[in-house]
Amino acid sequence: MIRYINCFRKKPGMSDEEFRKYWCNDRFNELVKQVAALSNAVRHAKNLTLKVQATEQLIKDRGIGEPYDGVLEYWWQDASQLMERYRLPEAIALFEEMSQYQKQFIDLSSSTAFFTEDDR
Repeated sequence: MIRYINCFRKKPGMSDEEFRKYWCNDRFNELVKQVAALSNAVRHAKNLTLKVQATEQLIKDRGIGEPYDGVLEYWWQDASQLMERYRLPEAIALFEEMSQYQKQFIDLSSSTAFFTEDDR
């Protein structure tokens, strides 16, 4: 199983509530679903970080940095066709639309993305 993980930080100065409005917006949900369908993902997930005492305690106990504000993930059984699909005109248009939407509430320069492989 191949997984794409995208970890996001909100724009500087943006409140958690404002970030959540964009993140939970129907338009963003639809864009995420369209990317999943276009890329033939077998699963996708869109998660918000919980601002809870347990998270604060982990940061303190482990001496780690602040968590990302949101995480977006897509899974594929086989990603061999992914780059072909990524280059399709409809994919290029969709990713541009996604990027324009995300620029409203995400600090892309402090966010990250990567692929992982299930080692089982």
